[in-house]
Amino acid sequence: MSDATHSDDPCLKAFAVMQAFLHNELDEVDADLVRAHLDACEACLSSFDIEGAITALVRRCQPPQRAPQGLRMQIMGLTIHKSPGA
Repeated sequence: MSDATHSDDPCLKAFAVMQAFLHNELDEVDADLVRAHLDACEACLSSFDIEGAITALVRRCQPPQRAPQGLRMQIMGLTIHKSPGA
């Protein structure tokens, strides 16, 4: 939420990070800002509740899958080569 590219509207800022918040991908400072906004804004809280329910449903219906062992080994064996001048 500290990103200067978003509008000054706190609702737009909250919606911009909604998925990251629902997936626990925000740092504590930004997550606390979202929580504070949700405590003060009933409209956003309602929207977040709906999005949270959808996210939970998707998680239940589509549990995380582990990549096949061969693919994991290929990825782990990759090395990153810097191009000249990079």
